[in-house]
Amino acid sequence: MTLFTHTYIVKQNELAGIMTARSNSLLCEQEVSSGVFSLVVGPFENYKRTVKVETRETDFLVEETFSYKISAPVWHYLLHFPIKNALRNFRSSKESSFWWAPPNRFDAMTSRTISLLCVAAVITGFLGALIGQTATFAAEEFGAGDRAQGVLLATVRVGVLLTIILTSLADSRGRKKLLEFSLYGGCLLSVLSALAPNLWTLGIVQSFARGFATTISILIGIMAAEVSPKGSRAYIAGLLTLTAGLGAGIPVWILFIADTHLRGWRLLFATSLVFFPAVRWIQVHLSESDRFLSHVKNYSVNKETKQKVVLSRVIFLATVAFLLFIFVSPASQFRNEFLRDERNFSAAKISLFLLTAYTPQIIGVALAAKISDTKGRKPVAMTAVGVGTLLTVLSYSISGFGMWFMTMFAGIVSAGAGPSLGVYSAEMFGTGRRGQINGILSLIAVTGSAVGLLLCGDLSERFNSFGKAFAVLSITPLLVVLIVGFFFPESANQELEDLNPDG
Repeated sequence: MTLFTHTYIVKQNELAGIMTARSNSLLCEQEVSSGVFSLVVGPFENYKRTVKVETRETDFLVEETFSYKISAPVWHYLLHFPIKNALRNFRSSKESSFWWAPPNRFDAMTSRTISLLCVAAVITGFLGALIGQTATFAAEEFGAGDRAQGVLLATVRVGVLLTIILTSLADSRGRKKLLEFSLYGGCLLSVLSALAPNLWTLGIVQSFARGFATTISILIGIMAAEVSPKGSRAYIAGLLTLTAGLGAGIPVWILFIADTHLRGWRLLFATSLVFFPAVRWIQVHLSESDRFLSHVKNYSVNKETKQKVVLSRVIFLATVAFLLFIFVSPASQFRNEFLRDERNFSAAKISLFLLTAYTPQIIGVALAAKISDTKGRKPVAMTAVGVGTLLTVLSYSISGFGMWFMTMFAGIVSAGAGPSLGVYSAEMFGTGRRGQINGILSLIAVTGSAVGLLLCGDLSERFNSFGKAFAVLSITPLLVVLIVGFFFPESANQELEDLNPDG
């Protein structure tokens, strides 16, 4: 519970606005008595504003007292000062917005659900990044080269078959139940990966772990879309992207451990143990999607009703997923091998490089998320994919400070694809088919990822250069730009039910 009092002096013309219920992008108040205001809607478990006014000779002394509890488990610490400043500095009853706030107001339930899903995003980000960060060190212990790494990183994608099963079950058994199961399964298998006796065993265990991690990512995206206000889905996708990036950064922070011993990479997998209490906490506090519960209720009344799927949407999204991941996956997964092999970086130096070069991606995600909701998805997605691809190729082709700068700039631009393009997979399909279709799309994306990893591993050895390999692969994301521009609908600021009339 936060309690603070703010005292300031105003003139007569400002007093009316202060004594009126507030309405802005953060909250909407109602007056319950003279000078006392409660919450109509906003991201608070409880909220109260009390105003006392003392008349002076030429002005008025105002004392505002705020009492509230932010409905954002874990993340309320980060929101404390922005929200406090927003409440304290508001002087008008007119509509206003804050740059960091979502385009639409969040209620307490939305804020709580998104906060819990962001914690799950941290976990899946960590689980998904482990094999990519450690593959080069595992390959060193087991005496494998670039081609073998490409095969390993492609093999773990087979776990998407598990993803298809779990996401399909989520359409009938519930998003929450399958999310919990996947969180536990992913963490457990990642811990077991630390005991792998050879590269192939590591690949098999990680294929299932990756299947769980992909399922987590899909289900949190679906639950987030189903709880989001219509004008804030990209904003929320941005939050999930940022927190998943935070989780993916954890292996980078502790990557120096891999330098301590030939088998040091195994400790990174063992770190998954720390997430079990967080998974249990999510299990206790997360609620099932209201849209899913409503769908189940409607289906139980009329079991003959089947939700239709627009085939063209599936085709275009699948094509984009396949083509995009041919480039994106190797660009991410082979970064460490590139830095070790072609730039002679140590594990500690790799960590420093990745942290300094990739942390600014926050800027790209934040800007893209807000613009995608207010101006539209398509222009943001096309810019992020097209320009980001060209910059990424350059980052693999130069060295020194230019490489660091180009990697950072490429990351900022490319990060915009997450909130702008990522929301389509949840928006384009009805509640009863959302999990199933997303699982299929994930299979297509993973197929593209596997193809890209195999091609990149082979091309890099043929050319003895990752830069040339990525120059060849860059044609696929450039085709994505054309597909998005000509064939994708604009879905910003529309209800899911309007986009999918059958549910």
